[in-house]
Amino acid sequence: MDTERLVELVRRAPVLAALQEAGAMDRRELETHLDVSKSTVHRLTRSLRERGLVEREAGAFVLTPLGTVCATEVTAFATTIDSATALAPMVATADAHDVAFDVGAFADATVTTAAPGNPYRPVERFMALVSRTDELRGLDPATINPLHVDALYERIVDGMATEVVFPPAVVEELLETNPDRAEHVIESGNLTMLVNDDLPFGLTLCDERVGVGIYDDDTGLLRTYADTDAPAAREWAEDVYASYRADAISLDDHPSLSRLSPGAAPGEHE
Repeated sequence: MDTERLVELVRRAPVLAALQEAGAMDRRELETHLDVSKSTVHRLTRSLRERGLVEREAGAFVLTPLGTVCATEVTAFATTIDSATALAPMVATADAHDVAFDVGAFADATVTTAAPGNPYRPVERFMALVSRTDELRGLDPATINPLHVDALYERIVDGMATEVVFPPAVVEELLETNPDRAEHVIESGNLTMLVNDDLPFGLTLCDERVGVGIYDDDTGLLRTYADTDAPAAREWAEDVYASYRADAISLDDHPSLSRLSPGAAPGEHE
């Protein structure tokens, strides 16, 4: 492997990307686009011409066929690295649960993180997606944020078909803190709750987008949420969801939660 050549390509990536996008640029255009000096442009283009990646046509610089291939690959590499950096919490959590996380599938994802002035940014992004979906499926390892319980309740009662896999502790809290509301929403026929003891992260499948969420261990708040409409991400999310759903059991069949089910016989709640 020619490491020096690879490093050179990464360093010259802005020039390659600019020429790939524009098709052709003269020296002054490159100076303006890259915000560099005349001497810097001369040094950059000379290096790329020596490597057979750039040539001059009618006074402008253009990519050679080899340069076009290299520009495409270097751009893809940079995108993957940027995505992996932004998605680092998802990658680490997935790895800890032996779940293969497809970083490339989330390369164009909208990544929303909690900020000191607004710790609720990720859940607000999630709720924005919920507000315009007719079907919601997912994995949720944490308790629903109290600020959004009403909105979720209304969406489900109004007809949003919802199927969610929770850990037992979360189901128990939901049923015990809001028993009347839980009974109403389950009896609406629009909500199915399943139970799985070991969920890796939050996963949501809406009509148009899929998302992955990581929660803060101390506050329990959603701290990073990445969502995308990429077909590859949808395929990945469907596979992960199907895997955890297959190992989940219904509320009525859970040994310690069946007594809390709205359908439990009289006396079972005692």
